[in-house]
Amino acid sequence: MTTEPVPPVVAPPAPPPPPTGSLGKGLAAALVAALVGAIAWAVITVTSNYRIGVVAVGIGFLVGLAIERFGGGDRRLPVAGALIALIGCLLGDLFADAHIIAKDLNISIFDVLQHPHTLWKVYTHTFKAFDGVFYAIAAYEGFRFGQRGVQRAQAAAAAHHPASIEVPGPPGPGLGYGIDPSAPLGSAAETSPTTNAPGEPPAGP
Repeated sequence: MTTEPVPPVVAPPAPPPPPTGSLGKGLAAALVAALVGAIAWAVITVTSNYRIGVVAVGIGFLVGLAIERFGGGDRRLPVAGALIALIGCLLGDLFADAHIIAKDLNISIFDVLQHPHTLWKVYTHTFKAFDGVFYAIAAYEGFRFGQRGVQRAQAAAAAHHPASIEVPGPPGPGLGYGIDPSAPLGSAAETSPTTNAPGEPPAGP
Protein backbone atom coordinates (compact mmCIF):
# COMPACT_ATOMS: atom_id res chain seq x y z
CA MET A 1 0.00 0.00 0.00
CA THR A 2 1.48 3.29 -1.08
CA THR A 3 0.76 6.57 0.57
CA GLU A 4 0.66 9.79 -1.37
CA PRO A 5 2.68 12.65 0.07
CA VAL A 6 0.63 15.30 1.78
CA PRO A 7 1.13 18.67 0.11
CA PRO A 8 2.52 21.32 2.45
CA VAL A 9 0.12 23.83 3.87
CA VAL A 10 0.83 27.23 2.41
CA ALA A 11 -0.02 30.09 4.71
CA PRO A 12 -2.00 32.92 3.13
CA PRO A 13 0.01 36.05 2.35
CA ALA A 14 0.11 38.62 5.10
CA PRO A 15 -2.11 41.66 4.49
CA PRO A 16 -0.31 44.84 3.50
CA PRO A 17 0.38 47.23 6.37
CA PRO A 18 -2.01 50.17 6.54
CA PRO A 19 -0.60 53.48 5.34
CA THR A 20 0.34 55.90 8.10
CA GLY A 21 -0.32 59.60 8.35
CA SER A 22 -3.37 61.78 7.80
CA LEU A 23 -4.92 64.21 5.35
CA GLY A 24 -2.86 67.14 6.63
CA LYS A 25 0.41 65.24 6.58
CA GLY A 26 -0.31 63.92 3.11
CA LEU A 27 -1.02 67.40 1.74
CA ALA A 28 2.06 68.88 3.39
CA ALA A 29 4.30 66.09 2.11
CA ALA A 30 2.86 66.41 -1.39
CA LEU A 31 3.45 70.18 -1.47
CA VAL A 32 7.05 69.73 -0.32
CA ALA A 33 7.58 67.03 -2.96
CA ALA A 34 6.09 69.29 -5.65
CA LEU A 35 8.37 72.17 -4.64
CA VAL A 36 11.48 69.97 -4.59
CA GLY A 37 10.56 68.48 -7.95
CA ALA A 38 9.90 71.92 -9.44
CA ILE A 39 13.30 73.22 -8.32
CA ALA A 40 15.01 70.10 -9.66
CA TRP A 41 13.26 70.47 -13.01
CA ALA A 42 14.25 74.12 -13.25
CA VAL A 43 17.88 73.28 -12.49
CA ILE A 44 17.89 70.52 -15.11
CA THR A 45 16.31 72.83 -17.69
CA VAL A 46 18.78 75.64 -17.02
CA THR A 47 21.90 73.48 -16.96
CA SER A 48 20.96 71.47 -20.05
CA ASN A 49 19.44 74.43 -21.87
CA TYR A 50 16.64 72.08 -22.88
CA ARG A 51 13.16 71.56 -21.46
CA ILE A 52 12.96 67.84 -20.66
CA GLY A 53 9.29 67.01 -20.32
CA VAL A 54 9.93 63.60 -18.79
CA VAL A 55 11.04 65.35 -15.61
CA ALA A 56 7.45 66.51 -15.18
CA VAL A 57 6.44 62.87 -14.85
CA GLY A 58 9.01 62.59 -12.07
CA ILE A 59 7.28 65.42 -10.22
CA GLY A 60 4.00 63.52 -10.34
CA PHE A 61 5.81 60.41 -9.15
CA LEU A 62 7.29 62.23 -6.15
CA VAL A 63 3.97 63.81 -5.23
CA GLY A 64 2.16 60.48 -5.49
CA LEU A 65 4.72 58.69 -3.33
CA ALA A 66 4.49 61.39 -0.68
CA ILE A 67 0.71 61.08 -0.58
CA GLU A 68 0.81 57.29 -0.43
CA ARG A 69 3.39 57.34 2.37
CA PHE A 70 1.97 60.11 4.56
CA GLY A 71 -1.68 60.41 3.52
CA GLY A 72 -3.10 57.60 5.67
CA GLY A 73 -5.27 56.38 2.81
CA ASP A 74 -7.59 59.40 2.89
CA ARG A 75 -10.09 59.25 0.02
CA ARG A 76 -9.69 62.95 -0.78
CA LEU A 77 -5.98 62.73 -1.50
CA PRO A 78 -5.90 61.13 -4.98
CA VAL A 79 -7.59 64.17 -6.56
CA ALA A 80 -5.44 66.49 -4.46
CA GLY A 81 -2.36 64.59 -5.63
CA ALA A 82 -3.26 65.19 -9.26
CA LEU A 83 -3.75 68.91 -8.67
CA ILE A 84 -0.55 69.31 -6.66
CA ALA A 85 1.41 67.46 -9.34
CA LEU A 86 0.13 69.96 -11.91
CA ILE A 87 1.13 72.84 -9.63
CA GLY A 88 4.62 71.33 -9.31
CA CYS A 89 4.97 71.14 -13.09
CA LEU A 90 3.81 74.74 -13.44
CA LEU A 91 6.28 75.95 -10.81
CA GLY A 92 9.11 74.07 -12.48
CA ASP A 93 8.42 75.78 -15.78
CA LEU A 94 8.06 79.19 -14.16
CA PHE A 95 11.31 78.84 -12.23
CA ALA A 96 13.15 77.86 -15.41
CA ASP A 97 11.64 80.77 -17.38
CA ALA A 98 12.49 83.18 -14.59
CA HIS A 99 16.12 82.10 -14.66
CA ILE A 100 16.28 82.41 -18.46
CA ILE A 101 14.76 85.92 -18.36
CA ALA A 102 17.12 86.98 -15.61
CA LYS A 103 20.09 85.72 -17.58
CA ASP A 104 19.05 87.44 -20.80
CA LEU A 105 18.34 90.77 -19.09
CA ASN A 106 21.31 90.50 -16.73
CA ILE A 107 19.14 90.96 -13.66
CA SER A 108 18.49 88.81 -10.62
CA ILE A 109 15.83 86.16 -10.60
CA PHE A 110 14.13 87.93 -7.70
CA ASP A 111 13.61 90.97 -9.91
CA VAL A 112 11.90 88.75 -12.46
CA LEU A 113 9.62 87.24 -9.83
CA GLN A 114 8.48 90.73 -8.89
CA HIS A 115 6.88 91.01 -12.34
CA PRO A 116 4.64 87.91 -12.51
CA HIS A 117 2.69 89.28 -15.49
CA THR A 118 5.80 89.29 -17.66
CA LEU A 119 6.84 85.89 -16.41
CA TRP A 120 3.39 84.46 -17.17
CA LYS A 121 3.46 85.95 -20.66
CA VAL A 122 6.77 84.23 -21.38
CA TYR A 123 5.45 80.96 -19.96
CA THR A 124 2.31 80.93 -22.11
CA HIS A 125 4.34 81.89 -25.18
CA THR A 126 6.80 79.02 -24.77
CA PHE A 127 4.27 76.40 -23.65
CA LYS A 128 3.63 73.75 -26.30
CA ALA A 129 0.82 71.22 -26.63
CA PHE A 130 3.25 68.37 -26.14
CA ASP A 131 4.14 69.83 -22.72
CA GLY A 132 0.52 69.32 -21.76
CA VAL A 133 0.93 65.58 -22.35
CA PHE A 134 3.64 65.39 -19.71
CA TYR A 135 1.52 67.51 -17.38
CA ALA A 136 -1.33 65.04 -17.79
CA ILE A 137 0.95 62.06 -17.10
CA ALA A 138 2.27 63.78 -13.98
CA ALA A 139 -1.29 64.40 -12.76
CA TYR A 140 -2.15 60.76 -13.40
CA GLU A 141 0.87 59.61 -11.39
CA GLY A 142 -0.16 61.79 -8.47
CA PHE A 143 -3.68 60.38 -8.62
CA ARG A 144 -2.58 56.77 -9.11
CA PHE A 145 -0.31 56.62 -6.10
CA GLY A 146 -2.89 58.39 -3.96
CA GLN A 147 -5.49 55.83 -5.03
CA ARG A 148 -3.06 53.05 -4.20
CA GLY A 149 -2.81 54.41 -0.68
CA VAL A 150 -6.60 54.32 -0.40
CA GLN A 151 -6.67 50.70 -1.57
CA ARG A 152 -3.97 49.74 0.94
CA ALA A 153 -6.01 51.30 3.73
CA GLN A 154 -9.14 49.42 2.65
CA ALA A 155 -7.27 46.11 2.42
CA ALA A 156 -5.73 46.58 5.86
CA ALA A 157 -9.11 47.46 7.38
CA ALA A 158 -10.71 44.38 5.81
CA ALA A 159 -7.89 42.14 7.09
CA HIS A 160 -8.21 43.38 10.66
CA HIS A 161 -12.02 43.33 10.65
CA PRO A 162 -13.07 40.15 8.80
CA ALA A 163 -16.68 39.78 7.85
CA SER A 164 -18.75 37.69 10.29
CA ILE A 165 -20.15 34.38 9.04
CA GLU A 166 -23.72 33.64 10.10
CA VAL A 167 -24.55 29.99 10.76
CA PRO A 168 -28.07 29.26 9.56
CA GLY A 169 -30.38 27.98 12.28
CA PRO A 170 -32.89 25.13 12.03
CA PRO A 171 -35.55 25.48 9.36
CA GLY A 172 -38.66 27.19 10.55
CA PRO A 173 -42.20 25.91 10.29
CA GLY A 174 -43.58 25.32 6.85
CA LEU A 175 -40.30 23.93 5.45
CA GLY A 176 -41.27 20.29 5.99
CA TYR A 177 -39.26 19.62 9.17
CA GLY A 178 -40.86 19.23 12.56
CA ILE A 179 -37.95 19.89 14.94
CA ASP A 180 -38.73 19.95 18.60
CA PRO A 181 -36.12 22.10 20.35
CA SER A 182 -36.85 20.34 23.66
CA ALA A 183 -36.21 16.87 22.21
CA PRO A 184 -32.84 15.27 22.97
CA LEU A 185 -30.26 15.10 20.22
CA GLY A 186 -30.70 12.14 17.90
CA SER A 187 -34.35 11.61 18.82
CA ALA A 188 -36.99 10.88 16.26
CA ALA A 189 -38.75 14.12 17.07
CA GLU A 190 -35.64 16.00 15.91
CA THR A 191 -34.65 14.03 12.84
CA SER A 192 -37.80 12.69 11.25
CA PRO A 193 -39.80 14.89 8.93
CA THR A 194 -43.42 15.64 9.74
CA THR A 195 -46.00 14.03 7.55
CA ASN A 196 -49.15 15.27 9.25
CA ALA A 197 -51.67 16.99 7.12
CA PRO A 198 -52.91 20.39 8.20
CA GLY A 199 -55.51 20.08 10.95
CA GLU A 200 -54.60 16.56 12.01
CA PRO A 201 -53.16 15.84 15.44
CA PRO A 202 -49.48 14.98 15.52
CA ALA A 203 -48.67 11.32 15.07
CA GLY A 204 -47.66 9.38 18.16
CA PRO A 205 -44.41 7.52 18.55
